[in-house]
Amino acid sequence: MTQPVHGLRPWLLQRVSALYLAGFALYLAGHFLLQPRHGFETWQAWLGHPLMRLAGSGFILALVVHSWIGIRDIILDYAAGAGWRLLLLTLVGLVLAGCGLWALRVLLLAVG
Repeated sequence: MTQPVHGLRPWLLQRVSALYLAGFALYLAGHFLLQPRHGFETWQAWLGHPLMRLAGSGFILALVVHSWIGIRDIILDYAAGAGWRLLLLTLVGLVLAGCGLWALRVLLLAVG
């Protein structure tokens, strides 16, 4: 049995997340172009629908994963020294985790 190729999993995750991000963006563009202007109540009901909450949460997760892999690869390619890499990866990870959790909180509380 052969060893897995290093980098294949992140490469695949970034491609899958890019497809989800593009698909969701196209869905939103189509929704906003085809639907009449919404009032606050209609907007809140649409975002409060369980499938829309799930799709929005998936978008946020895909965005964080996609960003992490891209920034991680840049840091690994260009940051000299293991100490700098560790520091930068830690900072980026904390910022992305914080932004992702904040975005999920906003999504879930805004319609709750």
